Amino acid sequence: MSNPVVMEVESVALLRREIAPVLQRAQAIVIRTANDRADAKTFLIAVKQGQERAHKEFDTMVEKTHSAWKEALAVRASFLTPLEAAEKAVKTLITAYDQEQERIRLDEQRRLQAIADETARKERERLEKEAAKLKTPELREARLEQAAAVIAPVVTITEPEKPKGESTRKLWRARLTNKAALIQTAADGNEIAVSCLSFDQTAANRLATATKGAAYCPGIDWYTETSLAMRGE
Repeated sequence: MSNPVVMEVESVALLRREIAPVLQRAQAIVIRTANDRADAKTFLIAVKQGQERAHKEFDTMVEKTHSAWKEALAVRASFLTPLEAAEKAVKTLITAYDQEQERIRLDEQRRLQAIADETARKERERLEKEAAKLKTPELREARLEQAAAVIAPVVTITEPEKPKGESTRKLWRARLTNKAALIQTAADGNEIAVSCLSFDQTAANRLATATKGAAYCPGIDWYTETSLAMRGE
């Protein structure tokens, strides 16, 4: 029984040998006369025949490989999709819990700081009242300096230590809230706004085809590209 792999390799080698002269000829073509153009057309027919041969030899292989690839992707996705969804859901729960604990920590830190600030304020007030009762300027000045030196300590509640193997990072993101405002800002010369604008080439090409370049849109130039089509004889 013939080995399909060996046959496939032999087909590739044979086709390469057949096409090699055609590719080499493409580098040497120069068109200066009508005869040159006619020769070039004949050459293009040979190129088209080579393309058809390549399709005939390999389209089935490509389709089978592509089908197998898509099937493998689908099978993999049947496992990965629910697993990734589970990961995201649980990470969201953990993040929400951590954020709530951080809110509680900061609230308590602010509460304790307010107490420390109020305690320091009362102590300064007490010393200032004592200074007012003192008879000599020297003693009053000393007591006022003592009052001014009373400063509330900075209260800090240490963040809980992250479990081993865990890390948290904050990622900055952007969302578009007003496209018209972004466009106007870009038109006003804001480089950041300009960098955030994008041109959808595919959509614009579809519009150019649909309107044949008749659509009015300052900033876009509608144009045509000439494409030469030839059929084999």
